Amino acid sequence: MTNFDDFDGKIEKFRSREHNKVKAVDNVKKELRRPSLIVIDHRNVFRDCLCICLNKIFTGDKILSFLSVDDLFKSDFNLIEGDLIILYCDIRETLQKKAARDELLSRVGHGINVVLICEGDDIRDVMGCLENGARGYIPTSVSLQVATEAIRLVRAGGIFIPANSLLQSYSSASDLDPPRQFTPRQTDVLGQLQKGKSNKIIAFELEMKESTVKVHVRNIMRRLGVTNRTEAVVEMQQNHKTDYKNYK
Repeated sequence: MTNFDDFDGKIEKFRSREHNKVKAVDNVKKELRRPSLIVIDHRNVFRDCLCICLNKIFTGDKILSFLSVDDLFKSDFNLIEGDLIILYCDIRETLQKKAARDELLSRVGHGINVVLICEGDDIRDVMGCLENGARGYIPTSVSLQVATEAIRLVRAGGIFIPANSLLQSYSSASDLDPPRQFTPRQTDVLGQLQKGKSNKIIAFELEMKESTVKVHVRNIMRRLGVTNRTEAVVEMQQNHKTDYKNYK
């Protein structure tokens, strides 16, 4: 038995050394490669065209493309600091795709930026995406030159917001109906909060990750100027006179 134990121990040590070697090689590869641009768009023609344009503009940078967020996570491509993800979002996207987008924003590490290319420039959609972690919101109505300069700005550490959205922001939030002060997903979460449901239950019923629910709750509390969930519900009931229980 002792000989077998010694043999098993040697095997475990060997596996551990090999595992450490693989990790060391991966770390070296990460240090050697330059930051990349990653395009995620389910529309083949638009994705390929954007990649061709980016290749000509950002010469020397590696451009990768994926059909979906899931394809990125399932690939063997390891994100590093400095990588920039360009994600196309359809305003008619399904709850599943919205959940995938929120999951991407919650999982990207420090120094990895996400820029969204979306239809429209409604200030509520823009702010909702930025609050969830995006560093830029590029409407499909802008020119390629504006889009590329927006990407350069984000890579340099800035945040891009379309000009039309900034003009909309001059309208005071207090002048809006309470539901319009929040993004659609924040409204859904508010409705569940008023019912006293936990983050876990909210995530299940709204088909999103629990970590995403926490992000929405945190942004709701910041927007209302409160410090916890109970204060958020009381604030909405007393000062905004809106019952979100009727929302999803």
